[in-house]
Amino acid sequence: MPITGFWRSAVLGAKESTPFCVSTFLFGILFGVAATASGLSLFLGLVMSGATFSASAQFAAMELWSHPLPVSAILLSVFLVSSRNILLGLSITNHIDGHSLLTRLVCLGLLSDPGVVMVLRASRSINNLGYLFGYGAALWVSWVASVWLGFAFSNVFTGADIGALAFAGPLVMTCMMMLFVKGGRGHKLAWVVSGISALLMAMVGLEAYLILPVAVMVGIIPILMQLGGSNE
Repeated sequence: MPITGFWRSAVLGAKESTPFCVSTFLFGILFGVAATASGLSLFLGLVMSGATFSASAQFAAMELWSHPLPVSAILLSVFLVSSRNILLGLSITNHIDGHSLLTRLVCLGLLSDPGVVMVLRASRSINNLGYLFGYGAALWVSWVASVWLGFAFSNVFTGADIGALAFAGPLVMTCMMMLFVKGGRGHKLAWVVSGISALLMAMVGLEAYLILPVAVMVGIIPILMQLGGSNE
């Protein structure tokens, strides 16, 4: 049993999310500006940000946002960009047992890459699901608030170029790889392999929408090998 309860772990997660809240805040402002330039209303932008809670997926959607709306293309693009969540799920599934399905679904709605990394690296006895909830909730508040600011002050950033954000996916994989190498538990090899492959694909000029799904599939290979070895 964890020494720290759900809510105390949630508070701890929220406190330790502060460094990532800063970067999330900056990306949120950029998204608000991009959404305004694409003709998205403030209401829809906030609903999208609150429900989706994924910078990479929302930026991918904005690149295709036009009239008439290419729904199929947007759904496919968002799925490909968000495919890294397969690795997140595989990594965290054994760390959130012992809670009701409803509680897990609510917390998984706030799942974040750095939050998962911190749980897998944790050497303390904490409530993992509570920690993920607090970490994700703090990032969610930072994200939605910064998107609102981006809409409110979009005129200040008129003409800003967000094309460089295509490299955000490989950068996320690489940052997580570095955190795992620094120390921790979980499927470290999967993230290392994914991070290296994502960087290599970005360097050779592979289309940005293909980098994350391919990196995820490559990262799954060592996980399957480890699972197969443990069953022998």
